[in-house]
Amino acid sequence: MAAAHGVSVTTLIRYKIAPLFIESSQPTDLLSAYSIRILMDASLKKPTMLLIQTAGFWLDLTQNASKLVCAVKTLTGRQDIQYTSLLSMQRWRLKFNNIFHFSQRWCPDCYSDWLECGKPIYQPLLWALEPVTVCPHHQRYLQLRCKDCNSLQPFLILDKTQAGCCCMCGAWLGQILEEEANFKLLSVDWDNWVAQVLGKLLAATDVLITNPTRKETRSLECPTFNSLNWFLRQCYQIGINPVECLSNF
Repeated sequence: MAAAHGVSVTTLIRYKIAPLFIESSQPTDLLSAYSIRILMDASLKKPTMLLIQTAGFWLDLTQNASKLVCAVKTLTGRQDIQYTSLLSMQRWRLKFNNIFHFSQRWCPDCYSDWLECGKPIYQPLLWALEPVTVCPHHQRYLQLRCKDCNSLQPFLILDKTQAGCCCMCGAWLGQILEEEANFKLLSVDWDNWVAQVLGKLLAATDVLITNPTRKETRSLECPTFNSLNWFLRQCYQIGINPVECLSNF
């Protein structure tokens, strides 16, 4: 969104997202014209959210993420923004603790393909999820360090860095080394399976109406709610498609 308007992420957050976020955090009876102006002045100085660069704040199942989604909906007019966060999974009765990678992961092949086709360079939600270490399309491990300067890439890059480029040295992150060009994972590999099924789960979130209840999860030999990693491991071991499993509850 920032790249489309030729501004930095900092500018977008400070002047567009933060005011809407702050406004939505106030009781309705306090939203006088004067109080709104005071809030807007405060947001223009240094919004607290600019200090939070983790995926959890922006994408997790939290009230903050919900307010952020509402703000972006207002700015874009799109009604499907929640599918870029975990909010669409809030009815899945599974724990999502420590669900995100600490820093960005990306697939150089995807970046390269998107650039060649003239498509936007972006970070799919799938890559941010901690269980995912593989690109399901190219079947290669996601990269986490710049090949030129070996730097990690924070989830939220505030400065006006070109999408798909290193935040430290500016190198293109879609470069593919010759020795990696023909590398493929085995289709039966656990990491590849996780990436494939989580991609399908994300694609099916709008049709997954409900989730396993405590009584129903006993069929998977667990009396209480468990983590997404546990759920995936159980499905993998007994040969159940997670999408079909959630769809049938």
